[in-house]
Amino acid sequence: MSSRRSVLATGVGIFSSGIAGCVSVPWFREPDGADWSASVPEPGAFASPVTTDGVVAAGGSRDGGLETGQLVAFDTETGQQQWEHEFGRPTGLVAADGTVYVGEKRDSGRSRIAAFDARTGTQRWQQTVSNHSSAMAVANGTLYAANGGLAALETADGSVRWEQPHVPETDFTVIAAPGDQLAADDHAVYFGDADGVVAISPTDGTTSWSWRPAQWETTATAVAPVPIDDTIFVGGGGDVVALDAADGSDRWRTPFGRGAEIMGFHATDSSLLVAESTDAAPSDTFGTVYELSAEDGSERYEMRFDAPVTRAVSTTATFVVGTADGTVTWTDGASFFARPETALPTGGFGLGAAGEQAFAQTSEGTLWALSPPE
Repeated sequence: MSSRRSVLATGVGIFSSGIAGCVSVPWFREPDGADWSASVPEPGAFASPVTTDGVVAAGGSRDGGLETGQLVAFDTETGQQQWEHEFGRPTGLVAADGTVYVGEKRDSGRSRIAAFDARTGTQRWQQTVSNHSSAMAVANGTLYAANGGLAALETADGSVRWEQPHVPETDFTVIAAPGDQLAADDHAVYFGDADGVVAISPTDGTTSWSWRPAQWETTATAVAPVPIDDTIFVGGGGDVVALDAADGSDRWRTPFGRGAEIMGFHATDSSLLVAESTDAAPSDTFGTVYELSAEDGSERYEMRFDAPVTRAVSTTATFVVGTADGTVTWTDGASFFARPETALPTGGFGLGAAGEQAFAQTSEGTLWALSPPE
């Protein structure tokens, strides 16, 4: 399913401060299932490691300054550092098809995007676009970059195919976590905002369709439109909606109640797993993964967590969920057996994944490579 592979390649971040270098971190208790650890830049609130071609890349700002960025890459199996690059103020980060792309803020609402070979760190090209490129997605040989505009670049050489400062339905302002508003597949690029979803033609950047419901109670779409086969799944506030990919019409809509917030999706053959942040219970808050019918959105099963879900990442192999108490859990849906999980020494971390391996970049500047504990 090329559309699913495309959306799983999406992952970006805004970074904070720290230093990099591949070293072990012995003063923390090693989480169960830890494969290796390394020192990396400390992530910002929205940062997540990205993976491609057996490499994981983590970014941040060096020396505690917002204007000084650093990107470090490691072999996913061994933890051996492959390369690092320093640059100016970072904006977005994404990896796909053996290439790592990073945005760097320039003047007058522009950014410069650099493409690096994931294995060697060799710079393949760089290109300046007329937006901040905080959100990026890759599909069908095209890199899309957004925030204050939308640009489409050829992944082969960085040449600009087209740029759109706005369309009638949106100005491409990134408000939510940057990775949670932009997605793409072979047929369109999808932008989610406070009013719903807009599908853009990959050919010229014009609007293919827009979904603008009368009631969409969210300041911004909380989870990027996720294209899977002929359906676009989108989350905002406490609702999940399935849209027809051809015209954006509603297929079904499932609400989870007041106080809920959708954090991520994972599709199986017949189900959609939905990670939901917080339910307002009488005496506690908690997180939940719901298993819904992909056909009609009806609930099949739910998995309860002791703390709110704060992040979730989907791969073709599994759904990895992180909670506010530092727990990382792997799940594929309804099961009467114990789910693999591990506990990090902190609740502040960004989360990436490849296959069944998860990568947690902590607020203290540690990158943990994790496999499901046996």
